[in-house]
Amino acid sequence: MKLLIGIISIITLTFSPLESETEVLKPAESIDINAEILINQELTFDGYEGEYYFFTDTDFQAVVLKCEKELPVDLINGNFEGKKFRVSYKAAQRTADSSSEGTIEAVAPADKK
Repeated sequence: MKLLIGIISIITLTFSPLESETEVLKPAESIDINAEILINQELTFDGYEGEYYFFTDTDFQAVVLKCEKELPVDLINGNFEGKKFRVSYKAAQRTADSSSEGTIEAVAPADKK
């Protein structure tokens, strides 16, 4: 019986990893890194509602952003729906109480080519 327990213990210890990658990377570090990413994209403005600005990227994927400061372009009044803008925003993790993908840092009309 002791021999059987010894063999099972050796096999178990041989195949079990001593340290996994998830233990090395702390979740707080990855959040801090993602919070500092500044993304520059050309987006089409779709509308504004309840503190959120709605855009569409070139792949027709929705991008929902919020802004904590006054923008140089008045997107709230609805005069710019369907227009393209060069948007810089800080990426953020989505939470249960926010659907925002980030915070707008700068907005400018896209250059006409």
